[in-house]
Amino acid sequence: MPDEAVEHGVTHGQLEQLVWKQQQETEGMNQLPEPDPGAPASAIAVTGNSTQVNEVASNASSSNKYEAKRKRKWLPEWKKTFPFAEFDAETGMMFCKSCRAFPSLAKGNNLFVGVDGGKIRIKTLQEHSKTTSHSDCEGAQAAKVNPSGTPMACVLQKMSENVREKMTKLFNIAYFVAKEEAPFTMFPSLVDLHLKNGLDLGDTYKNDNACRTFVQAIGQSMKDDLVEKLKNTHFFSVMSDSSVDRSVKDQEMVYLTYVEDGKPVNQFVDIVSLEHAHSQGILDAILVGLRNVGLTEQDLKSRMVGFGCDGASVMMGVHNGVAAKLKQMCPSIVPIWCVAHRLELSALDSIKSVPLLAELKETLNGVYKHYSHSAKASRELHALGKVMGINVVKPGNIDGTRWLPHMSRALEGLGEHVPFIGPYKQYKMVMFIHLVLDILQELKQLSLLFQRDGLTLQMVSDGLQTTTLSLVAMQTDPGPRLQKVLDEVGPGNTWQNVQLNRRETDNSTFNSLKLRLINDLCGFLSARFGNLETGILKATSTLFDLSNWPEDTAELATFGNAELIELMEHFQSILAECEDFTSGEAAKREWLDLKVLVQRHYRHIEPQVLWQRLLTGAIGREDQFKQMKVIVEITQVLPMSSSCCERGFSSMKRIKSDWRSCLSNEMLSFLLHISVHGPPAQQFNAEKAVTKWWSSGCRNRRPQFQE
Repeated sequence: MPDEAVEHGVTHGQLEQLVWKQQQETEGMNQLPEPDPGAPASAIAVTGNSTQVNEVASNASSSNKYEAKRKRKWLPEWKKTFPFAEFDAETGMMFCKSCRAFPSLAKGNNLFVGVDGGKIRIKTLQEHSKTTSHSDCEGAQAAKVNPSGTPMACVLQKMSENVREKMTKLFNIAYFVAKEEAPFTMFPSLVDLHLKNGLDLGDTYKNDNACRTFVQAIGQSMKDDLVEKLKNTHFFSVMSDSSVDRSVKDQEMVYLTYVEDGKPVNQFVDIVSLEHAHSQGILDAILVGLRNVGLTEQDLKSRMVGFGCDGASVMMGVHNGVAAKLKQMCPSIVPIWCVAHRLELSALDSIKSVPLLAELKETLNGVYKHYSHSAKASRELHALGKVMGINVVKPGNIDGTRWLPHMSRALEGLGEHVPFIGPYKQYKMVMFIHLVLDILQELKQLSLLFQRDGLTLQMVSDGLQTTTLSLVAMQTDPGPRLQKVLDEVGPGNTWQNVQLNRRETDNSTFNSLKLRLINDLCGFLSARFGNLETGILKATSTLFDLSNWPEDTAELATFGNAELIELMEHFQSILAECEDFTSGEAAKREWLDLKVLVQRHYRHIEPQVLWQRLLTGAIGREDQFKQMKVIVEITQVLPMSSSCCERGFSSMKRIKSDWRSCLSNEMLSFLLHISVHGPPAQQFNAEKAVTKWWSSGCRNRRPQFQE
């Protein structure tokens, strides 16, 4: 009979319980003891016929079906027993507020992420309350509320000043090792050096494993500080890029842009290994990195403004790129193609359009390869320069990086020695090279601007306009490098005591080549940056670029109203979640007051400085521009450049070298936090890291052991 019941989906334990209850009801056998659920089914004395058992099994099967279809719901009375539990009615998610307050300790447990559906039950809360990660979060919460009453505080009180001083010195040494991107094995040698100089560092924690532990505590404390900063900011944007490390793993670098002290800042978040290099794999890695600093998908929907990347199709693909998938999650985000990458592509387009420029590029590559791969050739070049009294510049690699300043440096070396290179003794070529040097100087300044942290849309627009005007001016007025050559050559053919090959038609040919090159470059810049003049970016530029504001009072009265409405409609979903933004009508009124105030008192101030003062409360009364501050903060965190990710990868390649290719991603992330954002070693304060290390050990710390 048990086998018949099992066919109906009833387990042996359930069968025992059901048969016993059925017998109680039908035969009144109150004296029959309740069977042990753990006992084998064969040990149970079952009375009655097979029909009765089948009925019991059928009832149990119905019960199982009911349980599967049952829609569980949140019960408010659960909070009396489990005060850490919270429920979000909009998303239907039950989560733990204590774990979400300390994401680094929660370690991604189920109630840190949140559960829904059939998992919303009191058993989930009971199991969660017993986990180690939840206990750690509860302890951290208790320490935050009452630091002096926690066990950690009692332990810390036992650390003598002498021990604390020794540990602080050791942490300072470990921080220096990490900040200089040196291997942990340097730590013991530095400790020995300090001991030789008479510094008292005790007898313990002097090996490379101790250094690794100290760096982990320092990196975790920096990450905890970032989590706290993100809790206090309204909005943020995400920037991301991919690269391959020394262990031949695809790594995704994740950065955030947010406003701090009224200024946009770029902050490294995490580096995550890619399981797959397609768009979904990259998106999953980005979400993992954001979760590691306490940002959930709900935070993305309610606080994320933009997404910045390098423009690759896997990132910016309209239908299936990472930006498109993020936009499905957060419809209001603004995907932005990095302006520094766009500038590089504009220069590349110009090189392809002018054959002489492409020939010059090949020459630079050839010179670099010849002298960089041959010690004999390099030695002969310097010997020749010494005989001729010329300071030889080492040939640079024009393809060494994507940034234009590298190209400018490579051409600088060739420009100094052009007349001594046989094929380039032509007058037209000398003029062309120095024209390109003048053009590259302008593009170099623009590229350096686009690579700055805290880059805003207004800075991009100003930089583009300045560069375009400078290029157009070169069509009639030579740049400084070209003018210097023209003055020296004059009507003759001699430059730097070298006779140039000059034809009668060279001037007209050079002028037509100059016009073509500059016109093509301006056209490519306009094409690559054309979308800055459309949509939300155009509305932002109109509102907050003071050069667009009219002087006439009548025009100023209605200026920007349509653009303000466009901004509020586009970001309606995140504005609705912001507590400081109450209504669009109040924002319109504040916009009018702001225009009057700026026009009368602050029109002479740089826009970036003006909006920084507004966000920090230095302009107007305390609550005068509460709505407009929210709008301004949104526009300030638009991610115009992702070059910070490139710098992060440069740090990664220095840290995770061939000799350290086994570094874990967790340790690599800590080292990157220190390398990229850590203060200089002389300004580092180890107190917080020492406290974290002292309180986070699995066993008691023994800094005085063997002393």
